Parts: sequence; C-alpha cells; structure tokens
Amino acid sequence: ARLTPSFHRVSYAELERNGSLQWPCNEASPDGTPTMHIEQFVRGKGRFMLTGYVPTDEKVNSRYPLLLTTGRILSQYNVGAQTRRTGNTAWHDADRLEIHPSDAESRGVQDGDWVGIGSRAGQTVLRAKVSARVAPGVVYTTFHFPESGANVITTDNSDWATNCPEYKVTAVEVVKVFHPSEWQKRYQDFSDEQRRLLKERRTAEKAEVRR
Repeated sequence: ARLTPSFHRVSYAELERNGSLQWPCNEASPDGTPTMHIEQFVRGKGRFMLTGYVPTDEKVNSRYPLLLTTGRILSQYNVGAQTRRTGNTAWHDADRLEIHPSDAESRGVQDGDWVGIGSRAGQTVLRAKVSARVAPGVVYTTFHFPESGANVITTDNSDWATNCPEYKVTAVEVVKVFHPSEWQKRYQDFSDEQRRLLKERRTAEKAEVRR
C-alpha cells in the first residue's frame, strides 16, 4: 500500500472494517471503487496495437513430421501440484499422447501403447491415446504430471512481442517403444530418493516427539 498509489488507503484496519476493498483505494476513493470505468476508461475507449503476423521458426520435416501441441484438462490445474493430491486423478491420472488413427496406424501404434516422442529439444515417453479429436499430422498432450516430461520436448522458442514460450507448436516424431526415456529414468530415481529422505525425516521427527 505504501508503494502503490492505487492501493494507498488499503490497510488491515480498513479491510477489517469493510470486509474487502476494490482498488483504486486512495485519497480520491477512500472507500475503494466498487465499480470501475463508469464514465470512461483511463485512456479513452482503448488503445489497440496492430502487430504483424510472424510465423514460427519451428517447421516439420521428414525427421519430425508431426506437430505437437500441449494444453490443459478440466480436472487438473497447471502442473497438478494441488489437484494431483485429490480424487481428481480418477478422471485424469496421467498425461497421454493423443494421436490420430491414421498417424497411429502408419506407425504401428495402438491405444495404450508406450510411444517415444522426439523433438529437436529432447525426448520423452507417454502412453498413446488413439483419438480422432486431433487432426492428422497433429499430436496433443497435457502437462499436469511432471514425470511425463512434456516440457522436455518443447523448444526454447518464444513470441517476439510477449516472450511467451511456444508450447503449442513443436515438430516431433512418434515411434512405438517399450521403456521410459532416459530423462524419465533420472526423474524417477530423483523422486524415489526424495521420498526416501522425506520418510526418514518424518520417522525421525516422530521418534523425537515420543521422547
């Protein structure tokens, strides 16, 4: 509140008295601003910035003929640090690679098979989900489970104007495999070690409490 002019009058005492305060809350609006932009916007009706379309540098070729796009699913939130601890895993218990039936057939991939996904950035392994929801030439996965390594295979490309990472366009190839990637093996070993150390710590703390 001391540093931000639009929050200048916000204090714990005022929050207790009012229950909540909508910014701006300052000398001009000491009780906050329940409704903003009644008469006008700060800069008029808006300021639109026209920007030219700049195509991605990421292109498919004979080595990486498919385009990978990543996204979210309703039952999990972002990297799943919260929602994976809940019963939501009944609806979505792992990240899977959705692949069109024609792309799956040409690669000998069936629903539920392990598939390796390789890009210019890296490799990972996921279970395949054969689905007509995706178009031919496109594969899709979520990124709610860290062990999937979904972001291991996305590139370092980003938007020139906002620097937003280019997670939606990655050229990849998909092949049928029978074991996890090297990255996933290292991640699993690391996770197992962290769980072991946490269990030892909790056991030691319980023993200390009993004393």
